[in-house]
Amino acid sequence: MRKQFFLPVFLCGLVLLSALACRFLPFQKSDSPPLSPIPSSANTFFSATAPRASETPPVATLLLSPERFTETPVPTVETLPTPQENLPLPAGGCPENSGKIVFSYDPRDAPSVRYGIYLMDSDGSHRRRLSAEDALTDRQPAWSPEHCRIAFVRFNHEGSDDIFLMNADGGSVLQITRHPARDTFPDWSPDGTQISFISDRDGSRNLFVMDVNGEHVRQLTDAQSLPRSEKGYVQWQQWSPDGEEIAFTYNAGDGQGTSIYLIRPDGSGLRKLASRAAEPVWSPDGSQIYFLSNLTGQVEIWRIRRDGSGLQQVSSLYPQVNVDHSLRISPDGAQLAFYGVGPEVAEYGTEIYVLNVDGSNLRSITLTRGQEEWLDW
Repeated sequence: MRKQFFLPVFLCGLVLLSALACRFLPFQKSDSPPLSPIPSSANTFFSATAPRASETPPVATLLLSPERFTETPVPTVETLPTPQENLPLPAGGCPENSGKIVFSYDPRDAPSVRYGIYLMDSDGSHRRRLSAEDALTDRQPAWSPEHCRIAFVRFNHEGSDDIFLMNADGGSVLQITRHPARDTFPDWSPDGTQISFISDRDGSRNLFVMDVNGEHVRQLTDAQSLPRSEKGYVQWQQWSPDGEEIAFTYNAGDGQGTSIYLIRPDGSGLRKLASRAAEPVWSPDGSQIYFLSNLTGQVEIWRIRRDGSGLQQVSSLYPQVNVDHSLRISPDGAQLAFYGVGPEVAEYGTEIYVLNVDGSNLRSITLTRGQEEWLDW
């Protein structure tokens, strides 16, 4: 069935309602899995009452429901050319791009969505669009290790999502998946030869790995290794800097909550790292994982060692800012970034925020009308 365009008034209403839900109805549960999750409030992550500091947190009660992040309906046809030439890599990579942030942005200035991939410096300056002007559905960008290429997701005219590559200047677009399922959330292996992604190819959202050209697709998780109801899912994964493990979010559905698991790229070594946790991001040295949790009753940033020890709260964002998604760390490991909503939500919508890894110096680096969303650093 072809998707219909939503009117601007409806879109603006969604933004305002999402903001109000963030501030007054934290962590509401929803019941249907997403087609392609994007922003709303991360306050839907957790349904259990937060424990007192002296209590042991209950296991698996973080409700990170991507159905709350179902993407705004997109146009049914996008006929951009997708040339299939190889993407040449300069010797020595592209160090000039290290530290820059790529992100999805919809200015909300058209009758339908107009997502594109954008690039900016870490302070929000020198912002520019990388996607073609007639691109309407480009989102979820991910830097390659050498910062010369960007993987991203594009909704296609057949009603599914596919993964594409582009050069860091927006040129040489290359489609690497062609499947009737929805292939989303690409993430690169540290050697740049493979890409992990999330797909519902087997009827449920699971973790897959493929070569960077789209060949040799391997499924790493399934409903046998990680049992779930039809509302359950695997999502929001990131490859470890040493390439040995992939951290990801798992929700069994039916109110059982969200946890972080680790798995090797060959599908072995599945292990649970943390309960009431979601959206893992590795420190550059691979020793720690930062993640989102509501162990305090509100969504905050936490960290834990790779062996499961040393659980520690990093941020105290609430009530100043409500976190949505896309927790990321700077290449030097000194700063964290995410997108969410603050007091300016009625004027600006979702924004990208940056803070130090010790939780200090929180600031918005965007403050533009529209929706800044999925980002990578």
